[in-house]
Amino acid sequence: MPPIPDGSASARRLARALVATASAFALLASSMGGSTASTRSKLDAAKNRLTTLTTQIGSEETQAQTLQGQLFALEAQISDATSRVAQIDAELAATRHDLARAAAQAGRLQTKLNTMARALFMQGAGSMQEALLGPLLASSSMGDLGDLLTTGQIVAQSNVDLATHVANVKAELGFKTADLNELRSQQVQLMAQLSAERTSKAQAIAQQQAVLRDLERTKTEIVDLIAKLHKQLRAEALAAVGTAFQGPGHVAYGAWAGLFLRTVGASQCQANLITLVAWQYSEFTQAEWNPLADTLAMPGSTTFNSAGVQNYTSLDQGLQATRYTLINGAGLGYGAILSELAACAEPMSTARAINASMWCWGCVGGAYVINDIPKVEANYDLYAQL
Repeated sequence: MPPIPDGSASARRLARALVATASAFALLASSMGGSTASTRSKLDAAKNRLTTLTTQIGSEETQAQTLQGQLFALEAQISDATSRVAQIDAELAATRHDLARAAAQAGRLQTKLNTMARALFMQGAGSMQEALLGPLLASSSMGDLGDLLTTGQIVAQSNVDLATHVANVKAELGFKTADLNELRSQQVQLMAQLSAERTSKAQAIAQQQAVLRDLERTKTEIVDLIAKLHKQLRAEALAAVGTAFQGPGHVAYGAWAGLFLRTVGASQCQANLITLVAWQYSEFTQAEWNPLADTLAMPGSTTFNSAGVQNYTSLDQGLQATRYTLINGAGLGYGAILSELAACAEPMSTARAINASMWCWGCVGGAYVINDIPKVEANYDLYAQL
């Protein structure tokens, strides 16, 4: 499927294209010959800014990837800690219930023993012996005597067992309480760290978006400069600028647009051509024979970037891959794109369908393709040659 990149995915594509874009400036500068010093100065300034942007985007992309990895690890730790705390809470509740039951049993037995002890003490030592022996001597049968002796043993043993059980339960409760407090302390620390990492990531993304906006301004400046000078440029020089924008495996934006419209059986009307040229320019990728940055793997294709965008082996393979992806992506909103093209809808209408689909949903701050329609519509012949 085609990429659904966030800011970092867009940066990956644009960062790879920036180096070649800088070479386009060099080519333009060398082809100008008698241009004014002012023009050369602008070209040099633009080249320097592109170099700076390339370095900055690469650095921020690395930072964003590092932060993302840390966030994933922290989320896993938080999930594990939360599960462990819940388990300990359940065990603690069960232990407290057992302790309460044991304490109640001990209380009842202790009350009986205390009552007996007070009665024996009040009767004195001699009477105490009588009180202890009386019931035994008054036994009417060996069975009664055995029952009394057994009862005494049970009572005594029960008292010992119960006391031991209560002590064990209390000790276990203490251990579990300590474990629970430690886990909760770890969870608080993890949550604080996670919050800090999320803040850092948000800052990195904001910085990256600012860089991408600057890059977009630079792209526009390149095209504006070509628009002013293209009559003075040889056709070979203009083609080379297109190569710098798209990489070696490509045809001009306008040529690919016409071929793709024929591949999907749509009209090659001006509205459709404008839309597809703007779409290619918005992607600004150097993936071979893949100007819309499709991620569908085909026989022999290779991976262009970490988002899975493919380098296709030929122009036809790239056209067929993009066609297949759109036709089979109705659930991703691609059907609407094909319907707009079939109807030869106004460029902005088709651009909205592209923008609303999952092809690159949310790219360029939600202005994917839409932002580029007016500029391509105003100077189609130039953009079509890139």
